[in-house]
Amino acid sequence: MGKNVSRYKRNLISNVQFDKNSDKIFVMKIKIVAIVILFCFLVTTSSYALYGTRPMGMGGAFTAVADDANAAYWNPAGLAINPGVDLYGSSLISNRNETIGDNLASLKMCYEAEINPFTWILGVGGVTLLALSVAKYLGDQGILKKNWDRKKESSSKEESVSEKVLESGTEESVAVGSKVKEKVSDMGEALLENTTSAVKSIGKAFIQGIGAESGRNVYWGPMNYPWYHRNYSRPTYWDNREDKKDFSPQGRAQFAAGISVITDKNSTANQNTNYYTLSLATGYEERVALGGNINIYDITIPSPSNIKGYGAGIDLGLIIKPAEQLSLGVTAKEVLTTDVYFQNGAIIRFPMTINAGVAITPIEELTLSGDIHNLLNQNAATQTQRFGVEARPFPGLALRAGLFDQSKTAGASIMIGSVIIDYAYLGGTFDRTQMVG
Repeated sequence: MGKNVSRYKRNLISNVQFDKNSDKIFVMKIKIVAIVILFCFLVTTSSYALYGTRPMGMGGAFTAVADDANAAYWNPAGLAINPGVDLYGSSLISNRNETIGDNLASLKMCYEAEINPFTWILGVGGVTLLALSVAKYLGDQGILKKNWDRKKESSSKEESVSEKVLESGTEESVAVGSKVKEKVSDMGEALLENTTSAVKSIGKAFIQGIGAESGRNVYWGPMNYPWYHRNYSRPTYWDNREDKKDFSPQGRAQFAAGISVITDKNSTANQNTNYYTLSLATGYEERVALGGNINIYDITIPSPSNIKGYGAGIDLGLIIKPAEQLSLGVTAKEVLTTDVYFQNGAIIRFPMTINAGVAITPIEELTLSGDIHNLLNQNAATQTQRFGVEARPFPGLALRAGLFDQSKTAGASIMIGSVIIDYAYLGGTFDRTQMVG
């Protein structure tokens, strides 16, 4: 009997030690993955972002999904879905190329508060009228232009414009360049003057909302898996809050702001690019959401003499969820624009495009999405189709596949604590590009 008890104790101790060793191995694996990802970010200098690892894993069919920090590029209205603070980065780990769209970094800040729907509607109406008046003023000053039905040749944001800049401008046109610089400066001053009061009001409300939200109790549900915790107060796309009484978005309005930066130093394309985006969005009960972007473009043509160009554009986005399983999204990109003015007199226009999408969630663990880009065949360009699927077999893991025009894509995500690691593999015309986020 004594021998059996001793053997039992030895086995028990051995099992405990095995569990501890397993935990150590698991933590060590997480650290190795984190180091590899950090290394990839440090060594990457050029990429095919286009933009964000998760959306590209779904074939770029993200207009009606857009429920994370990637929303700014795909549909700014989506920033008002899933309240919380997200910091995101995306970069390429293989197959560098000439496409403009290097490393992406974005910050999403969203909170929600109980509010009367009529009050929310009146607030949205007031902000919209203010925005229209500012846009009209800038239009009267010749700074902002409508970007639909324009005949001027356009250039895609993802394409290098260095050849066009060098062809259409000359090094001798210093006087034109000086006027361009002055015009851009005037645009900045006008934007600052006419939006300061609005930003102060929005900022005050945003700070008050954050203060109110900070007092809420954060719910940490039971640990379902070693790497994942449910958090309905600060949800991700794994967390469905509809049936959670204390955390449901019903009766609440969402308010969001975001900042995105896309950088690309592309010596092959002879272009250094910085795109800066400021986003504002609001939603009600996550059933309807509206958002907008102010994009600032800073482009340099290094050779032969560091020719700089500056410009701006405005995007608008809308998401409607008529049912829990159905989401409809539309984005109008570059609705208003200043064009991009270069110091040598060259002027480049980014085209206006309208993208529409639909997302269906037949079961909570599965999302099917489809997009039509350039819906109205703007700028004599044809429509393109994108299709994607995202499966979430259990919390903390997501698997994706997509069709970007005729190019197949795939991806996956895993959530470890409060960190989500994204991976995407892009085939077809992307030529086996790999991305990490």
